[in-house]
Amino acid sequence: MRKTAKLLSLLLCIALCLSVGALASNEGGSGEAYVASSEGSAASPYGFHGSGSALTASGAVNLPDGDLAVEGQAIIAVGASAVQNSGSSDLVVRDSVIVGVDPDPTQPLAGNPGNLLVAGNVRTTLALSQGHSYYINSTIVSSNWAALSTDGAVPATEAGQEELSLYAYGALARTTEGGYGAYSDLFCNLYLYGSDIEAAEIGIISGTYGKVVADTIAAGEADGNLSQYLTDADKAAQADKDLGSVVSGGRNAIMIHSVNLPPYWAYEGYSQEELPLYSTPVVVNGSTLRTDLDLDMGVEYAAQKQAYIDHTAGSVILVKSTNTDIRLTDSRLIADPRGTGAVIHTVYNNDTMFMNAVPDGEQYPGVSVTMTGMEVVGDIIHEDYQRDLTLTLSDTVLEGAVNGYDCGHWNAVAAAEGFTDYALDASYAAAHGVIVVLEDGASWTVTGESTLSGLTIGEGCSVSGTMTVDGIPTEAAPGTYAGVIVIAP
Repeated sequence: MRKTAKLLSLLLCIALCLSVGALASNEGGSGEAYVASSEGSAASPYGFHGSGSALTASGAVNLPDGDLAVEGQAIIAVGASAVQNSGSSDLVVRDSVIVGVDPDPTQPLAGNPGNLLVAGNVRTTLALSQGHSYYINSTIVSSNWAALSTDGAVPATEAGQEELSLYAYGALARTTEGGYGAYSDLFCNLYLYGSDIEAAEIGIISGTYGKVVADTIAAGEADGNLSQYLTDADKAAQADKDLGSVVSGGRNAIMIHSVNLPPYWAYEGYSQEELPLYSTPVVVNGSTLRTDLDLDMGVEYAAQKQAYIDHTAGSVILVKSTNTDIRLTDSRLIADPRGTGAVIHTVYNNDTMFMNAVPDGEQYPGVSVTMTGMEVVGDIIHEDYQRDLTLTLSDTVLEGAVNGYDCGHWNAVAAAEGFTDYALDASYAAAHGVIVVLEDGASWTVTGESTLSGLTIGEGCSVSGTMTVDGIPTEAAPGTYAGVIVIAP
């Protein structure tokens, strides 16, 4: 039995051995739940403060517009959310264990959510509307679908409003059979500080119009939105202030997917024309992103979906037909070599209904990746032929191949591997590719034939390989080059 399965069994035993109690909110909740007594509530300004109890419910605990504290609890929910907040409420979970159990077999999500390509029926936690959730030194486990989830956010369009945000400090989040560890849905922000996310399929999913941050304990204590809820005891429990976050996925560590939904077009600044030009911010500092195919429990998908999944399995950061600004500093990217071997991988989105397609001949912001102060081993595969990918290496050592591909390549791969439903263009004439920029002493050792559309080598930087530009042998000396650039090991 793998370690995550053992962890789930242990947590279930802990929860079941404790007396049956529940959670309390300032305003109660809709949905089925047990409400705890108010005994001990004076110990916390936010709500119920208990010494340890368990919740078993077949429905969600719903906490609209009311603050809630869950402290020192062991909570188990069967077939539903264990804790949920919405409106403008604050949810603080401290020193607790929360487990979501799915009594049914783990199957791929059906309907429109099925295009996430994750499996399951249970989201252990859920934040909605403009709620703020804080998971402090706690463990959250789901058998599938999601451990830390966000959904149904309302954009902040009026003075004093804040977007939905979820914070994890010294937390552990797990999905053991399928699904994702944490989700930054549309207009939802996810902040991980010294937290460990591990999922059978995808560590973190970003739904395009929110922010993902993975950083250290020290950064969390410096974040004013989080620090207002951190006690001295919370901080004392995390002695290593440089401890970063670790995000692991059985398929991908982070997946950023393309979403353009009509309900949001009515909001100012989020029109149908403006949304496709937005760039998702992803910031990773002092942390680790990794893939581990052993985490994948082998849930079976329909043939074309499975073929598409297999094509991207093992890539650390996967970007699906969307613009994004990924900033990686002093961090590690570890690709399972049994998969694609890619640390960055862009593809055409499998959800073709709401995707941000780029009209042929137009230029969208594209994908920007900046690596600073890092040592990276792995490939960069750019198969989203509708956008440019700009890779900036600053004080960074890269060993790998970097390749940009066109529409013909994607169609050929889709035909060969069996996912032609996701190859909709017979031809896409606009040329997009990969632009690599080396600065501040960066070096790139080319380990496989690489094809670029642009290359800038700064003074003191180096590219180890044999280069041609438009078929002409060219020394890889400091300077700027454009055209069809091919670099061989």
